[in-house]
Amino acid sequence: MAHGPDAVHQLVADAGWSYPVSAGRLERNYALESVQIDEKGNTMMLSELLVAVDVERFEDREDLERKLDPVCEAESEARSSGIVGRLKRTFLG
Repeated sequence: MAHGPDAVHQLVADAGWSYPVSAGRLERNYALESVQIDEKGNTMMLSELLVAVDVERFEDREDLERKLDPVCEAESEARSSGIVGRLKRTFLG
């Protein structure tokens, strides 16, 4: 299963859209869509992901990957369930 930016690109492709694609259009059509953000299976709603990215549109697939990848990685890291990871986030931010 696709995850991260690839999962969002799959929504664009499945809808039959071409780039550029506005974040608003994605949100209007897929706001509650669950997007897998990492290989571990962590998910978040597309609307949450788009709010975190705070962009108007994606010019092409490369632009989508460049803008979404850091947010997906950060969210995946934040959801890491290991005790060491939790302690690091608590004390180091």
